Amino acid sequence: MKSIRFGSIALAAFMVAACSSTASPSAAPTGTAAAVATQAPATCTTLTVWAMPGTFTDANAAALNTSFETAHPGCVVNYQVQQWNGIVAKLTTALASNNPPDIMEIGNTDAITFEAAGALADITAARAQLGGGTSNTSADAGQLWLASLNDSSVYNGKLYAVPFYAGDRVLIYRKDLFKSANIDPTTITSKDKLIAAAKTLQTANSSVTDFSGFYLPGQNWYAMMQMVWDEGGTIATQDASGKWSGTLENASSEKGIQDYIDYYNAGSTGPKDNDEANPAQYTLFNQGKVGMMIGNGWEIGLTVGKTGAVTSADQVGVLPIPSATDGKTVPVFLGGSVIGIAKNSKNQQAAIDWVAQLSQPAGQNLMIGEGWIPSLKQYAANIADTPANVTLKIQAAEAAAGSGFTPNAKGWAAVEANNPIKAMLTAILNGTSVDEAAKAADLKINAVINGQ
Repeated sequence: MKSIRFGSIALAAFMVAACSSTASPSAAPTGTAAAVATQAPATCTTLTVWAMPGTFTDANAAALNTSFETAHPGCVVNYQVQQWNGIVAKLTTALASNNPPDIMEIGNTDAITFEAAGALADITAARAQLGGGTSNTSADAGQLWLASLNDSSVYNGKLYAVPFYAGDRVLIYRKDLFKSANIDPTTITSKDKLIAAAKTLQTANSSVTDFSGFYLPGQNWYAMMQMVWDEGGTIATQDASGKWSGTLENASSEKGIQDYIDYYNAGSTGPKDNDEANPAQYTLFNQGKVGMMIGNGWEIGLTVGKTGAVTSADQVGVLPIPSATDGKTVPVFLGGSVIGIAKNSKNQQAAIDWVAQLSQPAGQNLMIGEGWIPSLKQYAANIADTPANVTLKIQAAEAAAGSGFTPNAKGWAAVEANNPIKAMLTAILNGTSVDEAAKAADLKINAVINGQ
């Protein structure tokens, strides 16, 4: 999904906005700080920032750091690009030291590891300055970040990270097959209409071996979670005592699970006992065996090859994933990053000032220019309608309308390690009732989710 579309004029605008003592109130979303700070800037000598590869172009990172240094005379940003491979172990060691990086980018699914360990600073009091509004609760009107990024940043009711950027899944389809089957993509606005289109595609392409009008493997649990949220269900919830419990057997959750099963049974040729990577669904798409699929933004480019049935990007289109309710979209799972400030940092206020730049209008537009869904709902909902932003606009609109996240429980990694949700889906597709399989999955979740 990464793209470079942020030119010199936009960089100059970022410099002016970030270095000004105040930003235009009309340009800032309601509830965020119009300026990074109204008091004298925090002092420091060196501010160390760990970012991940591909987050910023070199030019954008330099502009962001220069704007901070200009507003904080005498403070130099030591900006380091880390690697995803091994980053959790490296952060664990660094954050336990007396001289950790002040600021670090953390994958949103890894954030709970450091929040639960007490390695990150409690920045709840700085929430408004950081752009998140007045509430830590995602459903509240005073909470301004994308819901699932906020969820991964809050632990035990306190803010320990700042939402950064995200990507999500969309409905990827074959434009040429839609045209030959006389399907108008704008009419796919509900579960029932998507299934009807899938069946039309299957009839029109019956000569293709193992063709799926809508391809869905048996164990794409990320897609299933979105359907559960769409029906008002949850994967697991936390009670007042802090204990987590699986909630797949809840009636609303089971309704979402059934939606997933209905999609699969509409004619998918995906394996019942494997996920979207086995076989790689974008490879099947390229081979001409798929009319539609739910995929990440980065998968779009991989559907097009020098050989195969899909050799031109013009053959591939993108739609929002429809809800079971006509006219709505499913809440999407956001993969992305948050930003933490080390508990042992000696420059916490300066770190807050650096991070706060990203929720300014110029900072949000910088993330959009990099090709990412920005952290603030208001900006995500209003991506410019340009040819370069076609996919990003759809992804961001989905995210702004609603998003979800895996349970932010310290034992969730242990749940995924032997994923009972995948096993549940395969069992249902092989004849076990939804209720029986969901209850079995909840028991397995409950056995490990509260582990230390």
